[in-house]
Amino acid sequence: MVILIRAKKALKMSLLLTDQQVQEFLINGYLILRPSSLDDDFHSTIFTEALTIYEKEGNLGNNILPRIPRLQQVFDDPVIKGGIQSLLGENYTMQPHRHPHLTSPGTKDQMWHKDSYFGFAKMLRHHQTRYLMAMYYPQDTTREMGPTGIKPRTQYDAINPKKYRGPKTFENTNAKNDPKIDMFATCTAGTVILIHYDLVHRGSANISSNSHRFMFKFQFNRLDEPTKPTWNHDPANANYDAADAGLLQPVVKHVWNWLLGNDKPIEQTYTVDDINRWKSLLDNPDGKVRLNANYNLALCNEYETLIERLYHEVEILRLEASYALTACRHNRDAIMKLQDVLRKEKNNESIAFCIAFIFFEMGPIASDALPLLINIVQKRDSWLLQQYCCEALGTIQSNDEDIQNQAVHCLIHILSKRDEQHNLIGKSHMRLTAALSLARLGPKAAQAIPELKQALYNDSNRYVNANALLALERIGTVEALKVAFDYLKMSRWCAKTTKDSSC
Repeated sequence: MVILIRAKKALKMSLLLTDQQVQEFLINGYLILRPSSLDDDFHSTIFTEALTIYEKEGNLGNNILPRIPRLQQVFDDPVIKGGIQSLLGENYTMQPHRHPHLTSPGTKDQMWHKDSYFGFAKMLRHHQTRYLMAMYYPQDTTREMGPTGIKPRTQYDAINPKKYRGPKTFENTNAKNDPKIDMFATCTAGTVILIHYDLVHRGSANISSNSHRFMFKFQFNRLDEPTKPTWNHDPANANYDAADAGLLQPVVKHVWNWLLGNDKPIEQTYTVDDINRWKSLLDNPDGKVRLNANYNLALCNEYETLIERLYHEVEILRLEASYALTACRHNRDAIMKLQDVLRKEKNNESIAFCIAFIFFEMGPIASDALPLLINIVQKRDSWLLQQYCCEALGTIQSNDEDIQNQAVHCLIHILSKRDEQHNLIGKSHMRLTAALSLARLGPKAAQAIPELKQALYNDSNRYVNANALLALERIGTVEALKVAFDYLKMSRWCAKTTKDSSC
């Protein structure tokens, strides 16, 4: 009996990833897992139920989880939950956007793409693991059934911004098929693939005669900055050199160090010739070569060279330098220099939003920049710049109560701008970002409760509503939870009520 109880407890515990699995994910951008607590009957039931609903009502989109609530068991499974926790930290959250993809016989190939952020384009994405997608397959999937196609090691690729400006459901990379590289997710029923949010992928053509393929896409994001490893980490592997990552080596080394919560810079051995060679490669036609050079320079504290690149006339080159500068997070001189440039260029959107992004990615270590970011949110009208500043106000948290309160007031002000009609898409993206930052702040954002309530009831953007609800949960006071519960009781949606219901 004691052994049985212990076994049941062990089953409920998250089964965390190993160092090797985390490293594989950082390099390749995906990880294949299989739930340990669910059998074939479970997956078959999910498939049958989903297909029945789809044939009667069409695609349920975001409502797939309340219509098939047992889907939550997939993400509560110890293996799947442990995998997500390992990569996003203990306090991760499931995003409100989710989608059941049905590939029926005759379905054509999708274009290779990176997903948008809930319908919003993002100029700068995240090399650090802040967002994650989970793809669940409830049926055996053969090559003929149109499995998900994946391009490994593309999660850090910068895309020319001109290709993805504007409202799009995904962001086309113009990538070509490459049988030597492309991986197709042929798998057994129950398989879950965790992919880096920015990995290039696509749905492939279903050339079968009568086989339907479901893929349920769920999205998750990190709420807390890493302070320690959240997987089964062996301290002997702390100084991982990522030699198996090829050109991605310096990127992976940086992200690994960040995930460990290290407060010390990466030790880097280099020569003057190395520095000169990397500088000469910054304009190389190959984006992976350029990114390698940028990050190597960052790890060698050549931050002045990279800051100069923020002034480059070619936008993609500015973005690559921005990504790399996040790896200078332990260099106080670099942080001070970036603040100086931001003060000087706060009216130059193309440079200013890049620096705001860098501070956002650096997190608490860039706390000196918080007053400057607050000032910009208060005085600049660029929604793009304000969006990245708002993100930074969520990750850079101050122990100075006055400064922290100012940051919360800024986010409250942004969240309240529901009536502005100019650039509706950009402004709504900014509001959902502000709500998510308030969620990241948790109890520190208690003064935002009244405005979060207004956002729940009155904001027209469904993702602003969802992030406001998350923020109230994270604040966690009696007042906050009452607002949340009252809203949920009012907006309750009955999953059993359909057009075929008798009453």
